[in-house]
Amino acid sequence: MRIRAPELITDGEELRIQAPVEYAGRQTRLWFSMNRRYLPYVTTEKCDGFLVGLLLLAMRLGEDIHLDAPVSAKLFYNLRNHYMRVLRILIPSLRSVAIVPTTFDTGDSYECRDEVVTGFSAGVDSFCVLADHYFGSPPPGFKVTRLVFNNVGSHGEYDPGPARILFNQRYDLLRGYPSELGLDFVKIDSNLLDLLQMEFVQTHLPRNVAAVMMLQKLFGRYLYASAHPYEDCRVAESKNMATTDPVSVHLLSTETLECMSTGCQYSRVEKTRKVAEIDGARRYLNVCTRAVARGKNCSTCRKCRRTLLALEMLGEIEKFRDVFDLAAWKRARGRFIVSLLGNHADDFRREIVEHANSHGFRFDWPHRLAGHGYAVGRAVASRLSSAVPARLRRRPRR
Repeated sequence: MRIRAPELITDGEELRIQAPVEYAGRQTRLWFSMNRRYLPYVTTEKCDGFLVGLLLLAMRLGEDIHLDAPVSAKLFYNLRNHYMRVLRILIPSLRSVAIVPTTFDTGDSYECRDEVVTGFSAGVDSFCVLADHYFGSPPPGFKVTRLVFNNVGSHGEYDPGPARILFNQRYDLLRGYPSELGLDFVKIDSNLLDLLQMEFVQTHLPRNVAAVMMLQKLFGRYLYASAHPYEDCRVAESKNMATTDPVSVHLLSTETLECMSTGCQYSRVEKTRKVAEIDGARRYLNVCTRAVARGKNCSTCRKCRRTLLALEMLGEIEKFRDVFDLAAWKRARGRFIVSLLGNHADDFRREIVEHANSHGFRFDWPHRLAGHGYAVGRAVASRLSSAVPARLRRRPRR
């Protein structure tokens, strides 16, 4: 793989920073676009963001990465010595590759405004960051000054057309809240998902960091909203990259951009309690994963139900009737509780049970009984499946 020097293209109010890329015998371009007003802050002096964005692809293909532009010395060191090892533990099919730089950047090729940015999807994790780093009393240098919204895979990992439509729909639904706070809401589009073609939950960190790295003259600290409490974090093979956040986010820092994980100090229920105290969350909270909801909360997907159950346990659910369909939740509630109580491998189950036990919240006995039956059924099915030879478990071709 070869990553050429970044170049700028302007078209009306749109600003695009792109780098020609060669890999697997093909030539293409990786690009990120934003409003033209960010022109003074776009980082063309080095190729950090392009390297971070394409690292997973190179490791999947087993291709060394040759850089035709400077790269952060700090980033290069951490990628080579630490981050690639974390990625290979997380995704064992990835291969080690060499990064071949032409020259290093030590942070003195440009000036940075040292603003503090965090991603804002209006989910529980991102609202929790605002609770601590905007509405709270953070020390100097830790108060959020801008928000960012990226199209790098969370709106769809494989088909760029529908993903871009959903990206724009969600941005339009959310942009009113940053405006209320007086915070700039930076919108960054990209074709990164076209090139990666990988599951987002297993690759989200470098995708988002790559987008933020396009503006290293503006951002000096990136607060990354992490999903899991420390008790559930680990470096191990997983389909969920978020469990590695505490040990991996900082490894993507440069001399002028510090990437920091935040949020692991709370359980999901504790985060939900903090978010419920924010007035704007009652109008903008958005946790849904279903594209068919067109950017709104469907109130029946796993993330919607998980959030609604936490709000119910906290006695806060009625405050969120403007962003959730509580009638739909009422219909889905029983089945979700049964599946949750019956899934002993679910990290959220432990949090829910612990909170219920410590706060006197009791699930109805039919739900508890059905949950026990569900757990037994899952265990029996798992044992039967493991007892059957693999060749017999394959479905015959037609």
